[in-house]
Amino acid sequence: MERLYDLYFELSNEDRLKILKRLEGGGMNVTGLARGLGLTTQECSRHLSRLSEAMLVDRNPDGLYVLTNYGRSSLRLIPSQLFLSEHKEYFNAHTLRKLPQEFVSRIGELQESDLTENVMQSFSIVESIFKNAEENVSMIHDQYLLSVLPLGVEALKRGVSLNSLEPRTKGPRRDLNPARPGYISEEDEDYLLRSWLDGNIDSRFTEAIDIFLYVSESESLVAFPLADGAFDYVGFHSMDEAPLRYCSDLFNHYFAGGETPSRQNIEEYHERRKAFHREGERVV
Repeated sequence: MERLYDLYFELSNEDRLKILKRLEGGGMNVTGLARGLGLTTQECSRHLSRLSEAMLVDRNPDGLYVLTNYGRSSLRLIPSQLFLSEHKEYFNAHTLRKLPQEFVSRIGELQESDLTENVMQSFSIVESIFKNAEENVSMIHDQYLLSVLPLGVEALKRGVSLNSLEPRTKGPRRDLNPARPGYISEEDEDYLLRSWLDGNIDSRFTEAIDIFLYVSESESLVAFPLADGAFDYVGFHSMDEAPLRYCSDLFNHYFAGGETPSRQNIEEYHERRKAFHREGERVV
């Protein structure tokens, strides 16, 4: 642990951290570093001496200061800490306890994301993801958003493939209410069934999941569970490459463990939904 304390001590100094970040771009001499950071040559030399002792920087044959492999690797871990610290209120109210360690370590990849202000903004972003998708939409959710169902049908007709992971539910499903606005017609139910059976929809089920995630080839939204493990819809939205990759990888991780329903299960499920259309009653 002593070496970890030493590392944190060196990185805790603002000027030393700035020096390391400057050296990510390549080797520099003391004068250039000092001038670029607004330090005196003496101050910069002192910081470089400490960083050298900590094995974070070294001098190359040309006499320029460069990052060591250890120094470069250490810097790669900072974005995750930085991202957490920038959103400490959010992560104090939410938990990463069940998130696989790989994705906890990579959470800094969400740095180029914006925190949604409320649930309605998150739902609006989900609608945007469906409207703008050209290739695919992957989702992890606890229920289908009613306003999204027609957009999902439209996306399928544009040639977009849909991948869905949701928890197995017992009792009445909350999305089966035709009186609610945005619900799809029985004709569209038939279209969804054909799309599912033809492989344009890949829906899988799992016992429990608490991540809310939507990602297309160009836009992503991920929300982590509240501290008590409950679903939450306030999270991080981005159109940047790194968050898109993070969300896609996170989806694939969970999706790989999902259970694919049989053809009979799919047909029975849609028959229940169509019966609900006709009868106007909640179907289990």
